[in-house]
Amino acid sequence: MQHSNPDYDLIIVGGGMVGLALAARLAQTQIRIAIIDPKTVEMSWNKDDYDLRVSAITRASQKLLDETGAWSFIEPDEKTAYQKMSVWDGEASRGNIEFDANLLAEPNLGHIIENRVLRRSLFQAIKPYRNIDFLSPQKCSKVSYHADQASIELTDGKMLSARLLVAADGAMSWLRNNSGIDIKQTPYGHKAIVATIKTEKPHQNTAWQRFDHNGPLAFLPLTDEHHCSIVWSVKSDYADQLMSLDDKEFLNRLEQTFELTLGHCLETSQRVAFPLIERTAESLVQERIALIGDAAHTIHPLAGQGVNLGFSDVLELANTIEKTLKKQQDIGLKRNLRSYERARKGEIFMMQKAMQGFKLLFEQDIPFIQMTRSYGLALTNQHPLLKQQLIKQAMGL
Repeated sequence: MQHSNPDYDLIIVGGGMVGLALAARLAQTQIRIAIIDPKTVEMSWNKDDYDLRVSAITRASQKLLDETGAWSFIEPDEKTAYQKMSVWDGEASRGNIEFDANLLAEPNLGHIIENRVLRRSLFQAIKPYRNIDFLSPQKCSKVSYHADQASIELTDGKMLSARLLVAADGAMSWLRNNSGIDIKQTPYGHKAIVATIKTEKPHQNTAWQRFDHNGPLAFLPLTDEHHCSIVWSVKSDYADQLMSLDDKEFLNRLEQTFELTLGHCLETSQRVAFPLIERTAESLVQERIALIGDAAHTIHPLAGQGVNLGFSDVLELANTIEKTLKKQQDIGLKRNLRSYERARKGEIFMMQKAMQGFKLLFEQDIPFIQMTRSYGLALTNQHPLLKQQLIKQAMGL
């Protein structure tokens, strides 16, 4: 049913990190915002057990979290600042490159934070705002579009309307799929195995990544100096083999691949594997809808940029909405949303192509290519100015 005065100005479908960040970024505009999510926000947990899902938060993303007030809700023992990054080729001539925050006179390169911590802190940031409603646990059942608004029906039968809908409900987005927006999908042929690992040696507040023809293995430092979150992205058939191993066999294979860089791998949490697929929505905006985060795009996790791309979406869409509001125009019209799409498509395209290129380069086991890439890493490591530019780009500065 169509109403001349919608219930909200903005409805965000998806109350994960990216959806909540958009609400927090727009909180002070006083527009009426609803967030719909099937899962309530976890507010407390046993800190001895790490979330399997962690994110490498860049300095640019940290700035967004700080501006929204969310950063202040993250306790010191809930974030790990990493000062260094060590990347090496585990095959052939074994080139390597090391990045150090000291090269830019910066305190760190970024932070490793559990996803549940990020979600809770963003929820805490929006709680004081009376113009934001967090509707959870709730699921959507129908969506319809009209000339001056869009409507969503919840599974309990309640109808909600808004000038603009935002799909922030992840890679399998219900809102995107039910709004007729096609998505291009290209499987990487890899699965990512994630787990929390206890190591013999301390992680030295360093993010470690080793490449070989099977794929990249990353050890990301957690708050306890002997615990790391791993992301092991390997060819799907090899991932299945690794998942079939018992814990002792898996730890042995892991420490061999990681070349005992942090000594023996002593313990592992539950392991989870998921297929890696590059996804790109055919359009980021249509009349009355915009896509952000994984609903708009997914990339290979080897550079840890997934959620940071989503936070960049948030910044750009929020800026677009604010400019439209200043002009006293309709925030849901496609012509007023196009500047968001234009601003984001280039970075998304370049990031996806870069991830494809890295994957293809490092999965080659041809000796000449192995030697060439190792030489390239070593050469880059010897040029401080080039390293500075790479560090700045990775930090979002």
